[in-house]
Amino acid sequence: MKTAAMILGAAMAVAGCARTTEAPRPAEALSYRASTEVVLDVAANGDALVGRELPAEPESDADRVLSPSWLTRAGRRPWRGGDVLEARWIPGTTAVLTITTAHTLTRRESPDAPAVELDREVFGPLSLDARGTAVAYTRGDPPMLSLVRLDLRTGVATAMAPGLVPAWCPALSPDGSEVVVVASPEGHPALFRVRGQEAPRPWVLPPGSPLPMGPNAPVVFGDALVFENETGVHSLGLDGTPRRSIPGVRHPVLSADGRSVLAHRDGALLRWTAGDLESAR
Repeated sequence: MKTAAMILGAAMAVAGCARTTEAPRPAEALSYRASTEVVLDVAANGDALVGRELPAEPESDADRVLSPSWLTRAGRRPWRGGDVLEARWIPGTTAVLTITTAHTLTRRESPDAPAVELDREVFGPLSLDARGTAVAYTRGDPPMLSLVRLDLRTGVATAMAPGLVPAWCPALSPDGSEVVVVASPEGHPALFRVRGQEAPRPWVLPPGSPLPMGPNAPVVFGDALVFENETGVHSLGLDGTPRRSIPGVRHPVLSADGRSVLAHRDGALLRWTAGDLESAR
């Protein structure tokens, strides 16, 4: 298992470099809106998708509903359509994937373009490969959600590991070949690795290790998986070694150049490098 994890880590780390195309965009360029909006994704050119979280009933398990905006260096651009549950850029394009409040997965060739339906009964978070060829998510009737991988070139959605239910928080490898997902088929949440139609393989971690809970998708960052849960943001080495945990931080996303992770804390947008997430401090 350790050897397999090391192979996965090497593949993900190499493929993860594919998004490094532009000079870094300072976090401060977006942070003036961070007190009221969540950064959902940042494109290679620095354009950002952000969302204002709409009020929900206290202590409810209702969906996080967002009023989205498209930010460019020239300012805000129009967003066609209503509120969403999630919005993500498709790497290498100007296209956007969204999950509507009716749990429909849609594609827009730009944020101001009409939406095309791709799938229904879709639940986030959305996780895309670095080349923009595939997206992973969960689908079904909560809480019995199953893992799905959709090929963005053909539009074909394929159920993966149908016995791995309920599943949540998938992370698609940068080359699109494998998904790491949290699931609880036997009543105990754990990480699993799923490749194609192969049987899912448990990813054994030290007892008490944190697990992804969302709402943002885990991101592959160098040789680590960075994710959030109810306590904060955590870094897990792709060899299965827990690294740093940062309490009180939410909503991790990759920066425009892929060289840092942006996340929110106390109304500010912060930036961490790989070294910052290497070990506890």
